Amino acid sequence: MPASTQPSPTRRDMETRLIEKCWKDPDFKKEVIKDPKGTFERHFGQKLPASLDIKIHEEDANTLHFSIPPAPANFHELSQEELERVAGGTDIFITLSIAAGVVTALSVVGSIGAGLQASGTTHW
Repeated sequence: MPASTQPSPTRRDMETRLIEKCWKDPDFKKEVIKDPKGTFERHFGQKLPASLDIKIHEEDANTLHFSIPPAPANFHELSQEELERVAGGTDIFITLSIAAGVVTALSVVGSIGAGLQASGTTHW
């Protein structure tokens, strides 16, 4: 397929490729941390908008980074009825179940990261 008809990579595609390359190539990792935008442009062969700012953060076994994307255009705040249902307790069990799941997931991620670091493993 000619390059001009290939679909643009998704954000997830770009993240996956970036992470894999950083794990395999320490020099590339240093470069992308120092100049993320320029490295992305060279690596993906696409010029990025001048207004685009790229931040790269490196995690370790004791740190988790979360990114909060902009709210979607169709996002709305809870209605008065939805707020009353939550405040009235009818949805509290769902909320608590989700919160417990998140805490469990974070514990598992932390344990995996600590195990990988302890074993000296640098990739999965």
